[in-house]
Amino acid sequence: MVDLVTLPDTTERQVRFIEETEPGGIIDATIEKLRVGHSAESLLAAAGIAVSRSTELPPDHHGGPIHPVAGLHAVCHLANRLTGEKRFLPVVQNVALANKHIHSPEMGPTAMPSVEPLVNKSKDELIKGFADALKERKPRDAERHLVTLLPMASPGELLETLLVVGLPRNSLDDHYFLYPVYCTRALDDIGWEWASVLLRPPVRYLATHPMLEPIGEFKPDVVAESVRHYQHFDEVERLIDERDLTRDTLSLERRESEDDAVVALAQQIGAVSDIRTIGVILADAVQSGLSLQATAEALSAGGAMLFLRSHSGNPFDVHIHTGINARRYVLNLNGISLRTKLLTLLGWCLGTEVRYLNSTLRWSIRTDSQTIASLPKRNQSDLLSAIADGISDVPVIDLDKITVSVDDLVAPAQVQNCIALAQQYTDLGYDPDPLFALMAELVCHDDQTEMHAYKLQQATFEEYHNTCEPCRWVHMVSAVKHAACIVQMHPKTVYPRAHKLLSS
Repeated sequence: MVDLVTLPDTTERQVRFIEETEPGGIIDATIEKLRVGHSAESLLAAAGIAVSRSTELPPDHHGGPIHPVAGLHAVCHLANRLTGEKRFLPVVQNVALANKHIHSPEMGPTAMPSVEPLVNKSKDELIKGFADALKERKPRDAERHLVTLLPMASPGELLETLLVVGLPRNSLDDHYFLYPVYCTRALDDIGWEWASVLLRPPVRYLATHPMLEPIGEFKPDVVAESVRHYQHFDEVERLIDERDLTRDTLSLERRESEDDAVVALAQQIGAVSDIRTIGVILADAVQSGLSLQATAEALSAGGAMLFLRSHSGNPFDVHIHTGINARRYVLNLNGISLRTKLLTLLGWCLGTEVRYLNSTLRWSIRTDSQTIASLPKRNQSDLLSAIADGISDVPVIDLDKITVSVDDLVAPAQVQNCIALAQQYTDLGYDPDPLFALMAELVCHDDQTEMHAYKLQQATFEEYHNTCEPCRWVHMVSAVKHAACIVQMHPKTVYPRAHKLLSS
C-alpha cells in the first residue's frame, strides 16, 4: 500500500481547503478566511503545498505547480506592500490559481506518495547520488536523495546540485533555472519545513528532461537554436576557462568605487543589437576586474534598458527582470560554487524567453526630451493619477480573441504614453515608493499571466533598491511599462469577483 504525504493537522486542513473547494467558491471562501484572521502566509504556504502535492506538470511548463510556487515570493512581499484589504488580492490570486490547476483534468487532481529516506549514507555520498540521479533521469531516486538530504544540506548545497543540471537547460526553457531558484526563495518566505513537498516537483522536472544530447542538428528555427545552445553549453564553460575567471583574485563583493563601471557596463548592455552577445561582454567585464555583484548589477540595469527598447506587448515578457533578479539571489547564496555563480551569470542571455526579444528592440531606452518637455507639469500626486489614468486608457486586449501568437503581440501606442509619464516622474525626482505601491495595486488586476506579472513587479522593486542611483530609474519605468501591458488584459475571472467582495 502506498502512503501519501500528510501534514500536521492545522496545515492539512488549510491544504485540503485549497484542494477540495470547488473553483466557483474559492474566491469567496479565501476572502472569508482572510477576514476572520487566517494569515496570508499560512494560506500561501497551503497553496504552494496543495498545488505541489496534488498536480502534475502538463507537457509544457504552463500548469501544475511551476507558476503558483514560483510566484510565492513575489506575492508574499507584494501583499506586504499593500494596505488594508487590498493586501488580500495577491493572496486570492495565488490561491485561486493553485485551486484552478488542482481541478483541471490536464494536471490534477493527483496525489504525492511519501518517500522513505535512504539510510547509512554520508552527506557527500547523498549529494553525489542526488546529482547522478538528476543527470541519469531517475526522478524517484532523485526525490529519495532530496528528502534524505534536507535535514543535513543547506539550501545553497541543494540548489548547487540542481543548477548543475538546470543551467545548461536554461536555453531550452528558462524555467529549468527559474523554477528551482524561485521555489528556494518561496521556502525562505513560507518556511523550509515544507521543502520535502515543494522541492519534489522541481526535482522531478529536472530529472524527467528529454534526452537531447545524442540528437544531431535540428532545422534552423527557434527550437533548433535552443537545442544548439543546450548541446554546446561548453561554450559558456570556455568563457570561464579561457579568461581564468575562477582565479583566486576574482572579487564577489561589490565595491563603492565600481559605480562608474556599473553605469558604463549597463549602457553597453542596453545598447546591444544581439542579446546573445551579452555573455561575452560580461565575461570581459569580470576578467577586467569588475566584481561579480557589480557585474550582475550592471546586467540588471542593462537588461531593464533592453526591456524598455522592446515593443513587445506579450504579458508574459518578464524573464529579463525575473531571470536577473533570481541570478542576483544565487550570487548571494552560501553553498553555491564560484563556477556555478559564473555560469549562472554568463548564461542569462541564452534563455529562450530572453533572447527571443532580439526582434522586438524597436523603441528607444528613454523617451525623447522634447516629448517629456511637452507634458504638463504636475505635482507627485497628480502625476501618479495621470499614470494610473494612462494605464486605464490602454486598449483592452482579449487573449481569447487574438489572432496572432501571444509572442507576437505589439504594445499599443498608449503604452509609450505611460512610459513617458513614468520617465517624467523619475526625472522630477519624485518618491519611488508611491509609484511602486500603485503598480503593486494595479497588478492585482492580472488574471492571465500565472503570477508572471507579480514576479515582474517584485523584481523591479528589489532591483531598484539594489542598483546605484544613476541606473535606478530604469526599474521604475519598467514597472510602469509592464503594468500598462497587462492591466487591460482579458478575460478576467478572479479580480472582478474579488474586487467586488472587498469593496462591499
